[in-house]
Amino acid sequence: MNMTRLMLDNDGSNFILNLGEDIETTIAETVRECPPDVTTYLLCSAAGTCYYPTKVGCPVPSVTAALAHGLDPFVLLLRGLKAAGKETFITYRMNDVHNPTDTSQWNTPRIRREHPEYVVGIDEIRAGKAEWMSYCLDYGRQEVRQYVLDIIAEQVELYGDTLDGFQLDWMRFPRHLSGTPDEVWEKREIITGFLREVRGILRRGGRKILLSARVPTSPAGCRRLGFDLAAWGREGLVDLIVACPFLTTEWQIPIGEMRQWLGNQAVAVVGGSDMGFGRQPHGPESLRGIASTLYDLGSDGVYLFNFPCWSEYLAVRPYHWLAGLGDPRTAAAKPLLLAVEHSQHRLASIDQPAQIPAALPAGGVLDLTIHVPRSALPAWRTRVLVRSHGDVALQVNGREAAHILFGERLPYRNSLFGELDIPENTPDMRVKPEDCRVFRVVPDTLMPGLNRLRLTNRTDRAIEIERVNLGLW
Repeated sequence: MNMTRLMLDNDGSNFILNLGEDIETTIAETVRECPPDVTTYLLCSAAGTCYYPTKVGCPVPSVTAALAHGLDPFVLLLRGLKAAGKETFITYRMNDVHNPTDTSQWNTPRIRREHPEYVVGIDEIRAGKAEWMSYCLDYGRQEVRQYVLDIIAEQVELYGDTLDGFQLDWMRFPRHLSGTPDEVWEKREIITGFLREVRGILRRGGRKILLSARVPTSPAGCRRLGFDLAAWGREGLVDLIVACPFLTTEWQIPIGEMRQWLGNQAVAVVGGSDMGFGRQPHGPESLRGIASTLYDLGSDGVYLFNFPCWSEYLAVRPYHWLAGLGDPRTAAAKPLLLAVEHSQHRLASIDQPAQIPAALPAGGVLDLTIHVPRSALPAWRTRVLVRSHGDVALQVNGREAAHILFGERLPYRNSLFGELDIPENTPDMRVKPEDCRVFRVVPDTLMPGLNRLRLTNRTDRAIEIERVNLGLW
């Protein structure tokens, strides 16, 4: 039986690029602040450049500086986490293309510096139509595969004694083979064969290092990237599948479909999320909401991507938000927040389709769904907040919900719970109170699983539905 994991993914840069002068104290604090709820800590070893003393790739300057003092911060953190009882993984980003044209090449991998033509979108680049992911390395090239295999082998040789697992992060960023969707699928054996070779590296010398792969949240998304999960499961190539959207939260991940496609019950399947959902940053209520939802959908745990990145917005990371998330019995502690899927940061054909934002003409009707985990019911109070830019009526499972009135006016609240106002958010992303409506829903209206919401535009003009949140107490 698979263990239930609460998995924390540290993107590496938040650690290695912020070491300060007292490296050992920084490491000790990083270990100590990680709460006991976290079972599994994944430390990113590289984006385009590397966070450890590599001879294959290009190390970041802070690693070189630390080595001059006789320290390898990467191994010191792994050892500290291991001593603290954490399951330790290295996670390697298979195609990180942050700022791919930056002239400093701060995130350009060595192989792309030497061979800029080894990318999936070379024609797009030459035509002046390139996007970031045009610069993703093309795993259809043997030279690219060998470079990455050498990187992985180097890490296993250096750190194998401290590792429980190694993750191939295919979602950072999700483009690895050139061609049309059909052409990519025809090349699927390239990725399967690559996994075989990684599996072999992890088993050298009698090691028992688990192999994880972070992939899209649906069979359709996996197919778009050339990931043949049926073959992976049939050949026993992976021990763990982490199903995550690109850079957001999906509230209805089909864990059961993913498990069926794998066809191997020994493979754990864990659903994951990013720092936010749509234009909302996660908070403790929504983290409990997504965790309890993932468990309800059959996930073998909860995977949190980018959580340590909160240090970019707060003086310290709010690890107390994670209390109880590692156990299905406590993850649904109320109050909690659920939401309808937003398109922000979703990738077409890889992530699942979003439901909002959606245009609603005058007098028009919009039908939505929201998943309510069984563990969240019964609730003694429920509220729905809609960012509608005008008056709307709401039905939940066919039952009318009531506008909440304060005297003669609507409440005009812009959130159900407190939200962090991230400074980088542009003014139009901040929700104006006058754009929102709050509804009271009779608690026994809700049922486990999918619930139907119907919004009706009560104005004489078109409006846009940009947020639908459900709070449970």
